[in-house]
Amino acid sequence: MSQEIKTYKITARYRKLKRYFYVSKEVRAISLEKALEKFFSEVGSQGLKRLQLEIVKIKEVQPEEMKNLKLRKIALADKPAIWVP
Repeated sequence: MSQEIKTYKITARYRKLKRYFYVSKEVRAISLEKALEKFFSEVGSQGLKRLQLEIVKIKEVQPEEMKNLKLRKIALADKPAIWVP
């Protein structure tokens, strides 16, 4: 029983100095919940807290539509391998 990894494009906004700013990321995960956790983790490393972010849009993206070239290459590979030092 193998689960398929999907790619999600998550867009959120946050308010700073009376203005709204948007952040968008493509995330690969097994489920939407895992994708949101990864999104919050990546955005959190830039200094934003979960409570500051308001999720605006979540869309499942096909590999051909992906903007991130590294993720697209992994998604389209027959047997993706990731090297970890």
